[in-house]
Amino acid sequence: MKLIAIVLTSALNASAQAPAAPSGGMPAEVVIKAEGAGSKLNDQKPPLKIEVDPFETIRPSLAPDENLLLAVSPLTVSWRRTHPETLMNDRVIQPWRTTFSQRSGIGFKIKDQLESLLGGKLDAKEGRKWGWSLTIADEEGRVFHNYSGSGNPPEELLWTGQNEQGEWVRAGRSYSAVYTFTSPDGSPRTTVGKPLMFKGIVHQEDTGLHLSLDSAALFGTSKSAAEVQAPGGADLLRSAADLIKRKYSGIPISVRVFANTKELGDAQAKAILDVLLRELMVATRHIGVDATRAPFSDQRTEIVLLNR
Repeated sequence: MKLIAIVLTSALNASAQAPAAPSGGMPAEVVIKAEGAGSKLNDQKPPLKIEVDPFETIRPSLAPDENLLLAVSPLTVSWRRTHPETLMNDRVIQPWRTTFSQRSGIGFKIKDQLESLLGGKLDAKEGRKWGWSLTIADEEGRVFHNYSGSGNPPEELLWTGQNEQGEWVRAGRSYSAVYTFTSPDGSPRTTVGKPLMFKGIVHQEDTGLHLSLDSAALFGTSKSAAEVQAPGGADLLRSAADLIKRKYSGIPISVRVFANTKELGDAQAKAILDVLLRELMVATRHIGVDATRAPFSDQRTEIVLLNR
């Protein structure tokens, strides 16, 4: 609707702009003008428009049943019925984070190394003429353990990780596997396998089951952080907690941290304690902590399950 402009000219203004009326006459006319031709004043109201959903009362029944999206056939086997609230729960075991091998040793494929050295397959008759030895050396070049034999080399040799002196391989340290083969004519041939380095090692000792963890993985390459580093350190510690929950739940635990200083070791031990308390959901009295000063090469974390 167009606006209506109303112009009222008072008698005073009219007398100033129009000729004066005769004495005793009527005042000047009042002129009312409307903007736009055809616009008229009226008192009619526009129609009332209210949006109405004709299916308002039945719309909730038209929505899909979300429970059907999580349904599992009774003929199939599922892990916790694939409920997201279970799969994403930080307190349940997450198999894809596995760090520790299910095998109870370290495997060395002796025959494969000889065939790789010769550049071809070796039959059993020829293999009997060869002598072989396997030497595991530490990062300083010292012999840690040794195997030797004659005749057909074994397909695989499984080593527990312990030497004859009762020492175990250390998490975070580098070891080398040196293979030496003696040919039928007595000449030696040597090859070196891939370096052996483990973030975590599990072994049984008289004091309990040891989960030895690399401090470089937990607290950075300098081993000097006071908090567990993500993602590598967090995943390693989570994998250790999953192993405990899977096989050793309910056993008292002792955490021993070997660090550059006693103060740093105490801080690292507290960080590990906080994670284990949250992951294992046990009382503080079930986990003891201790810290010891150690040289850089010996700095590590030992989670000991007191099963002895």
